[in-house]
Amino acid sequence: MPILDIPPSIPRRFYEMSSEIFTTVSMPDAVWRSVNPAFTTLLGWHDDEVVGLAVDNFIHPADRTELASALAGLKAGQEIAGFECRMKCSDGDYCPIAWRTAMDQPDGLTYWVGTRAVPPQLENEEKYRNLFNSMDQGYCIIQILYENGEACDWRFIEVNPAFEKHNGLHDAAGKRIRELAPDIEKKWIEIYARVAETGESLRFEETSSALDGRVFDLYAFRVGDPEARKVAVLFQDITSQRMAEAALRESEEMLRQFGNASSDGLWIRTAATLVFDYASPAMETIYGVTREALKADPRLWAALIVPDDRADALDHFNRVLAGEALVHEFRILRPSDNSFRWVRSVGFPLFDERGRVQRIAGISSDVTTEKQLAQHQAVLLAELQHRVRNVMAIVRSIIRRSAQTADGLDDYVSQLSGRIATLARVQALLTHAGNRGVQMERMIRDELAAQSQHEGQYELSGPDILLSPKISEVLTLVIHELTTNALKYGALSVPEGRVRVTWAVEQGKDASWLRMDWSEEGAPARQPGAQPPRKGFGTELIEKRIPYELRGLGSLEITPEGAQCCLQLPLLDGASIFETEAPQVDKIFGGSIDMTKEADLAGIKVLVLEDDYYLATDTARALGGAGATLLGPCPTEEAAMELLRRGAPSAAVLDINIGEGPAFRVARLLRAANVPLLFVTGYDPENVPDDLQPVPRLHKPAALADIVAHVAKLAGR
Repeated sequence: MPILDIPPSIPRRFYEMSSEIFTTVSMPDAVWRSVNPAFTTLLGWHDDEVVGLAVDNFIHPADRTELASALAGLKAGQEIAGFECRMKCSDGDYCPIAWRTAMDQPDGLTYWVGTRAVPPQLENEEKYRNLFNSMDQGYCIIQILYENGEACDWRFIEVNPAFEKHNGLHDAAGKRIRELAPDIEKKWIEIYARVAETGESLRFEETSSALDGRVFDLYAFRVGDPEARKVAVLFQDITSQRMAEAALRESEEMLRQFGNASSDGLWIRTAATLVFDYASPAMETIYGVTREALKADPRLWAALIVPDDRADALDHFNRVLAGEALVHEFRILRPSDNSFRWVRSVGFPLFDERGRVQRIAGISSDVTTEKQLAQHQAVLLAELQHRVRNVMAIVRSIIRRSAQTADGLDDYVSQLSGRIATLARVQALLTHAGNRGVQMERMIRDELAAQSQHEGQYELSGPDILLSPKISEVLTLVIHELTTNALKYGALSVPEGRVRVTWAVEQGKDASWLRMDWSEEGAPARQPGAQPPRKGFGTELIEKRIPYELRGLGSLEITPEGAQCCLQLPLLDGASIFETEAPQVDKIFGGSIDMTKEADLAGIKVLVLEDDYYLATDTARALGGAGATLLGPCPTEEAAMELLRRGAPSAAVLDINIGEGPAFRVARLLRAANVPLLFVTGYDPENVPDDLQPVPRLHKPAALADIVAHVAKLAGR
């Protein structure tokens, strides 16, 4: 059904659900342009069997004079022309239709409304008897009865079978209403008396309390001699229609509430025009434009999609129009915050009763966070694998070096267990501190407290310092090795021994430096001929790893009093292999339309003249993304000239062919005003006039980044 031919004054739902015929007819040739479902219901013809054919093909030959008279009235400019005729049905029979037609419109269309006609003198027209006896609609002819000059009752003159079926008044012909329904309301007598006395036709709905609340559509009009006070009543049980309408309203209300509550965008579009019939509030959040804007311009949705993804998205969209149900993902540039977002769109067709795609519908979801988390998970997994490999490498190194310096199996197990426990302690300290680092005093105190015989065996002195994760990782192992050595050979091996640890911060050339001194007193005297402790894992940590990894200095000396160690290192930030903080989530970028790394066009006013909607939109968004202020985009030279009357731009991007061949008025006007230009065109150089040959050109399809770069160059950026 051509939706565009619906009269603007008629709500679409009424047009589709009305029991009356609504049609449009083009003048002056009187050809059907559109018909509503009631046309098919009453006459049996579908729209594709009627549209494009002349009206008189469906008029009974004997009634075509009435048609000609009505057409003449329309051509004469009458407001309303009405006529009655018999219309040919799809089964070959004829059905009487009363037509009301609106006058000829400027667009050449007339609007015709038709109802099943009741012949004016029904009781005397035997030729219509079979028709009305076979109707689903009930009808009767009544005569108003008076008493003392006041209407008090009516008598049934004639009823059809549908009347008895709908009303439950069997054998009503010839009987008074009071005999059949004593409790009839006085208002009905007054209504029908008014019709009989004035000749006024009335149409109304009524709910019958006597018939289980069924709803009837009634049409009453006077027939025969006015003095006879006879009224014909045509009625139809529309209970199911009203129930369907109520169910539809309830369904629409449920859809409205569901749509308002859903964080996903729900939408329905007409297949013929692609206009949005419905868009839920979430569509505004997801796409960053108002629902009114989406409904006003069917192309806006596709314009929001980044150029790299648009062709694929439109291909999926067309497949849905062809009848497929599909899921597709694409990126958009959201105008509300200029951010790139990933959208997952579930699209599916909605078919009419003949299996044609009448509408398409879908669900749109912003899956940007989901995409970022998937990417983040992949990065996190790679980072975890990297850190685990580093930790395993350190553990392997500790295992090998511990084996080289151990005095036996028991000593090996002790050394290895202590060093791995120290690594675990570093990891725990960093985790509890949120990977910010470790307090130096706490680190030293925890190690000494765990291995000394009493608190009096150690003394700590120095400022409160937060060590970076990397320094904490290495220095904790150093303190562990010094403490373990003191417990085995030095000051902590005897109750009277003491360990003094001092530290201070000194300002170096490029950074602050930490100086830490470890000094032991009261170590037991060595037995004559005893070998001094061997240089092993701890010595390597102090004298080699600190210079290599921390860019510092370390020295260790074993004296008769015990170990004497001095460390100097810059207090620089550095990540530990034990850190557990995940990498930051990356942003979503928009491919060729992402101008974040391009030239800054802030303060540059650029005119865009381009008749291709998507290319114009993409160019404007790319320039805007680089900071430019846009004039346009303009689809015609006239629109561009109108903008130029309000002020000159700083630069211009022009297409040469804007729908009707080469056009250079705007280019010459801008050249005369010394405004720098850029042609983005599919034309070869020989198609450009000699006076415009110096204008730089980009050949379509041009990369958006190249357009931005050329505009920046023109503007001196």
